[in-house]
Order: sequence, then C-alpha cells, then structure tokens
Amino acid sequence: MRDKIKSTTADLLVKYGYRGVSFREISEILSTTRANLHYHFGNKSGLVEEVLEDYARGTIERYTDVWTDPETTLREKIAATVAFNRERYNKFNPNGDKGHPWSLMIRLRSDRDALTPKMQSILQSTSHEFESLVRIGVGLAVRAGEFRENAPQQKIVIQLATIIHYAGSVTRDSGRFSRLSELWEATLSTIEAAYGTGAKAEPAARKPVRKKVPS
Repeated sequence: MRDKIKSTTADLLVKYGYRGVSFREISEILSTTRANLHYHFGNKSGLVEEVLEDYARGTIERYTDVWTDPETTLREKIAATVAFNRERYNKFNPNGDKGHPWSLMIRLRSDRDALTPKMQSILQSTSHEFESLVRIGVGLAVRAGEFRENAPQQKIVIQLATIIHYAGSVTRDSGRFSRLSELWEATLSTIEAAYGTGAKAEPAARKPVRKKVPS
C-alpha cells in the first residue's frame, strides 16, 4: 500500500503540483481512507518528502550510470540522458507532444514557497549532485581526447548541467520534446566546435594498452 500511495502521489504531483494534491484525492483514487494515508505518512508534507526522496534517488542513480561510464563518449552520455528524459516525457504525454509536465522536480520548484525546508534541501542537493556527475563526464571526455586538454571544463559543465536542471521547462514552454533534443545538439555542437579535437577519440577505458617491445 505504501508503494501504491507514493506512486499515485508522484504522478499527481507532476500533473498538478504541490498545491494541487490532497489526501482526499489520493484516497479516492486508491479507494482507501484518508486515515490510512495519515497512518502511513503522518501528513501531506511527510508523504511528499518521501516521494521526492525516492524520485531524486532514482534519478541520481540513473545519471550516475550514464555520466560516470568511462566506456561512452560525451555524445553517448547525452543521448542516454535524452532517452531517459523521453521515457518520463512519454509517460505524461502518451499521445504525442502536448507539453504536459513530466519532471517532478521542475514541477515542485514552481511551488517552492509552499515546500518544507526538507523538500527544498532535497531539490538543492540533487541539483548539486547532477552537476558533480556532469563534471565527471566532462573530465572523462577530456581525458579520452574528445576535447582539448585546456578546454574550460567548468564552463562546459555549467552549460550541460543547466540543461539537465531545466529540461522539463524546455519541453513545457515549447510544447514539444524535440526542442530539448535540439538544445542538447546545439550546445554540444558549439562546444565541440570550440574545444573539440576533431578526432573521434575512444574513451580512456577503450584505448589499447601499448605493450613494451623488448629490445
């Protein structure tokens, strides 16, 4: 029951925001009582805090797999990120581009003044974690020879991490997912033009190890 409550609440939060979700609506959807919700989570804030924690943890785990992988190029990391966003977008836009919200964190940020300090802390710490993971990915790309060694890594990280932070806003404001893909491509192409080596370098983990030939 706890998992059903959290899953239903997460979907409602994405659709209607923090202010638009109530125990009454959740209980009606699940055919249970508000007393049961209070039993499991205490109050609405306690429920949303737990839902947000789970969502943030799952997102970080997914991005960790993507951005710290030494065997993929930066382009491949971005493609995997876009695919992950597409999965979430399609869930709330099953009939094609409607521009419906799909990111729980973006949705909650729009209700920031109504959130508890714990919720705000989760949002902030998760954003910092995203940036740290992107920093690892950019560093791997430089070491793999995809970009010049003197490329301004932190400036690149800021550009890429910002797209991750506001991906949900990009698709909402444009009304189409392709706008997000276009933004990624435009940003990466510009970075490659400015700092790329011009070679399709293999990531560090794939580079062959030269064997020392005995004299």
